[in-house]
Amino acid sequence: MQTILLFLLILITFPYSIYLALILYYKKPPVLAITDPEPKPSVSIVIPTYNEESIISKKLDNVFELDYPPELLEVVVVDSSTDKTPEIIREYQKKFQNLRLIQEPRKGLASALNTGYALARNEIVIKTDCDSLLEKDVLLRVASNFASPAMGGVTGKQIVINKSKVEEGYRSLQSRVQIAESCLDSTIIFHGPFSAYRKNLIAPIDTNSLADDSELAIKIRKQGYRTIIDPGIRFYEASQSRFFKRRQQKDRRGKGLNKLLLQHRDILFNPKYGKYGAIIFPMNLYMMLVSPILLLLFFSLGIFFLFIQSPSMALAVIALIILFIYLGQAERLYFLEPLYSFLDTQISLIAGIVGLLFGKKDGTWKVDKELREAYLR
Repeated sequence: MQTILLFLLILITFPYSIYLALILYYKKPPVLAITDPEPKPSVSIVIPTYNEESIISKKLDNVFELDYPPELLEVVVVDSSTDKTPEIIREYQKKFQNLRLIQEPRKGLASALNTGYALARNEIVIKTDCDSLLEKDVLLRVASNFASPAMGGVTGKQIVINKSKVEEGYRSLQSRVQIAESCLDSTIIFHGPFSAYRKNLIAPIDTNSLADDSELAIKIRKQGYRTIIDPGIRFYEASQSRFFKRRQQKDRRGKGLNKLLLQHRDILFNPKYGKYGAIIFPMNLYMMLVSPILLLLFFSLGIFFLFIQSPSMALAVIALIILFIYLGQAERLYFLEPLYSFLDTQISLIAGIVGLLFGKKDGTWKVDKELREAYLR
């Protein structure tokens, strides 16, 4: 049993060892030196909304304060609300002629985005969530990145508004991974609060997609273009730390990423995609689908082995795990908080695998009122 557990531990940790080496080697992001390209590309910002009357004004104020020539910018809101959201948007249309409102019945996020992307008129299309705020220079940085003809998609770095240490720990690790992947070739995971794509590369999203941003990134890389993170593009979003609240927020995302990787498994070790197919995609597939299952098996076998040897010791270990989770979600683990963030991610990925088998298939979402309140502070 000890040999089996050691073997499982090696299988679990080896992809992370590879990525740790990549992170240490690739420390600087692959951002181009161009800071003010001329001519600047035209930009369409697509915002999907559903019952956002409490925050839509703040979002639109933020978008129209971005530092970019207004004649090169349009804002497309795709709305399926039953509250006063469209009325508020229409008031903004009186002031901003480049604001467009498209209303359609609620069919899910992917459907709304497909509508918005199809109707966007400009060269670069940006998707941003209603409950996120953008730095004023994000469009200038996007223009700098897309000055390279090889660039197909760019995402940025999340700053946590409400100081969730669990989410901060997770985002810190993830952004380092994404920088390494972007230096090597391209990154897979894009972020809903801010993702930018070339309009002519956008392909329709699966109507039941739960990871629309990363889905587009993969489809664009399959067309031969790079998809990277620029950590200088910063956006602000609230997040949960509490364990069960995070399950509502993060497990859906885990399910979507797992589904997405399985759908595009033809990339796996395909020489057509270079290092993306040889290293990045296989490592993501392993870490998101295989490693979490092995980790669950490791803990299950380990506790079973302990229970055979000493039931009281097994119960003590279970109690310690529960205590670790409780302290982690309560943000009381201090320097061990990143370890809890990693464990929390594994739980979301396991839940995502279960969700693939037994969860609902549509792409609708629920509004988290608590996070909306954090956004308004």
